[in-house]
Amino acid sequence: MLRHYLIISWRNILRNRFYTTILVVGLAIGMASSLLLGIYTWNELTYDNFHEKKERIYLVGVREKEGTQESISGWTTPPTGPALKEYFPEIEQTVRLCLWFNDVLVSKGENQYSEDNIVGADSSIFKVFTIPFISGDPNTALKEPNSIVITKKIAEKYFGSENPLGQMLHFEHFFNECKVTGVIENLPDNSHIPMDILLSLSSLKRINFDFNQWGNHTFTTYALLNENNRSEEIEKQLPQFVQKSLEPYLLERYKKSYDEMYQAGNEYSLFLMPLKDVHLSTMLFENREGKRSLTYALAAIGLIIIVLVSINYTNLATILTFSRMKEVGIRKATGSKSKSLLTQFLIESMLTVFIGLFIALALVELLLPAFNTLTGQHLSVTYSSPWMITGLLSFAILLGLLSGIYPAYTFASFNPITALKGNVMIKNNNGIFRNILVVFQFTICIMMIVSTLVVYKQLNFMTNKSLGFTKDQILVIKRPDGLKKNKTVFKNELIKHSGIESVSYSETTPGRHFNGHGQHFVGTPENEFQTIFPLVADEDILKTLDLELIAGKGFKEQKIRSDKAILNEAAVRMLNFKNPLEQKIDKGTLRAREVDVVGVVKDFHFKSFHHLIEPLVIYSMDIEKDEDHRASFILVRLNGNNFSSKLKYIQDTWKKFAPAYPFEYSFLDEDFKKQFERERTMTKVYTLFSFISITIACLGLLGLASFFANKRTKEIGIRKIVGASSLNIAGLLARDFVKWIFIAIAIGSAISWYLMKQWLQRFAFQTEISWWLFLLAAAFVILIALATVSWHMYKAAARNPVETLRYE
Repeated sequence: MLRHYLIISWRNILRNRFYTTILVVGLAIGMASSLLLGIYTWNELTYDNFHEKKERIYLVGVREKEGTQESISGWTTPPTGPALKEYFPEIEQTVRLCLWFNDVLVSKGENQYSEDNIVGADSSIFKVFTIPFISGDPNTALKEPNSIVITKKIAEKYFGSENPLGQMLHFEHFFNECKVTGVIENLPDNSHIPMDILLSLSSLKRINFDFNQWGNHTFTTYALLNENNRSEEIEKQLPQFVQKSLEPYLLERYKKSYDEMYQAGNEYSLFLMPLKDVHLSTMLFENREGKRSLTYALAAIGLIIIVLVSINYTNLATILTFSRMKEVGIRKATGSKSKSLLTQFLIESMLTVFIGLFIALALVELLLPAFNTLTGQHLSVTYSSPWMITGLLSFAILLGLLSGIYPAYTFASFNPITALKGNVMIKNNNGIFRNILVVFQFTICIMMIVSTLVVYKQLNFMTNKSLGFTKDQILVIKRPDGLKKNKTVFKNELIKHSGIESVSYSETTPGRHFNGHGQHFVGTPENEFQTIFPLVADEDILKTLDLELIAGKGFKEQKIRSDKAILNEAAVRMLNFKNPLEQKIDKGTLRAREVDVVGVVKDFHFKSFHHLIEPLVIYSMDIEKDEDHRASFILVRLNGNNFSSKLKYIQDTWKKFAPAYPFEYSFLDEDFKKQFERERTMTKVYTLFSFISITIACLGLLGLASFFANKRTKEIGIRKIVGASSLNIAGLLARDFVKWIFIAIAIGSAISWYLMKQWLQRFAFQTEISWWLFLLAAAFVILIALATVSWHMYKAAARNPVETLRYE
């Protein structure tokens, strides 16, 4: 019986090739898109799933409030981890990670590479996370200072086929020579913290790091709960833990108790975030993590596309039943039951869907590399996986059932007598259901187009908005430590070139990470520290970044040789000083050193547009006496064109003074744009899938236009005979479609306005949602829809009326 159903289904598919092609193409495009988005979403939602104890691992988060400033992060103080383990018997183990070490030069003989994924870790890391060892002992590997555990790929990179255990790697950082005490398997890509080299946390003792400092948020802390213990129970006790642990620190620094701090409106509390939620949050790295909205948006788009495909199938399959009404009448008259007809049509639906699925899988393989480039992922499809096979089959069967059930019921419900007469009216069907589906399809299209335009407009706004400093034509050179004692000589050599305007050494750059530090001003209460973000740079930083000085003088114009500082307008407003140039900072970023405030600069955006411009202090740096190694970057301001010759000059000069270090650089404007990486990805993805959504909707519209043009063939012939022009007839045929598209435009515009208004709230600085965005989206949809159906309209309107009257 099944063989009979399949043969009949195949014949019917071949008989209606035009409609079948539309159905299969729509299914293939839709399923391929949904599969790609599904693979992406699944990968994002299953980050860190390879850890065997993942359900019991939590990141310790910090919620702070000081005055009007509030923050939530995953950065904790050094003593937090050990204190939690001691206080809570419910916590089996804690581990602290140090994530400072980015872009570190590592060498072994002639092999020299820049490494990003270096993580300082407690030896307990192997008891919390699942990190398989190839060689070495996980219980002792990170016990001693200057011990490192490396991944298999790092071992092959530096040691080739040699056994790396016991051998040394040299780091440009303070830990210098480190012994390899273990080799581990390469961690999967979907780990929220990439780890290629694990450094023993005790190595920080070499720089006299204070592991008991409760005011220094420099580590991330993870807690492994005992089995059958719930995080909610621990969180209830965290306020008591914080009070007990912080009270001595608060009394020492602020001369206030924990309760007095709270009564003053300040807050410091801890909470636990499940490991599975960390990657999609912004707890650790705003630019690396924080993909929650993008992930959910892509998952929603995938579902929307499947709904559009189902609507297309339902619409076209339903209207195709009318062309088979005589078949139904004959089969029912000869004894066929409604159940067998229902089964027949569902099998046809399944067969069509599976044909579309095979084509979709081919498209996925073809498009996956481009999709990976678009999203910045390394996704792959493993078809041999039982989960993948089961998922694909279930996906196709479910889609076939959902899309085919209504047309199948319609097909099986025809009355045999009226069906043989060719005059069937489906019960409770007057076209409303079909029109609702058309409206829904084009509502989604409008929403996708408007969303894409708003995201693009916001991205363009952030890219082109005045930042308050000049980011163009500024070269950023890494590793100034490679110059050793030649920093000043190197700088003077560069300035000699006519194409170089200015050079400045800096601890960080706009667009990179800034830490908020407590700064104490002379004359204010001893326990009153203001959180201000520091930028430590040499005397030419104002000229190099083209910062506008609105009060006082720059570093270079000052005759005093002591430490100097310049505040931004936001800091002056917060501090409410009548004359900021009379102020001194005696405790803060530069420790207990008295620093004169000598100037005020106009506010500029040193962080992303997700943040308001926050208080900033620019400290002067003496590059000849940079004992704290604060000089991390060299900013070189270029002028004119012909960058290649200037780059060559700078590179040659670098090789002259730092021959052992690679010349690595970037441009400040490109660095700043990296802050908008999520928005750039959203723009590209929305644009692509808006086009796909419109394509699917137009395929459905094409099928509907063809069907209704054929259905009204005789009417068109009569109208032409009584004098109707081809233009009038084309307008008549298009009128119904355009009417429903206008309704879709109204609904889609309202919904997209609300959704994008909510999305823009994420930005401290945001563009306007202009009326022309909706007009442009509406015009585009109408134009595409009319272009889709115009050929059928023209054919029907231009046909010889004699032929149309003979049409059956």
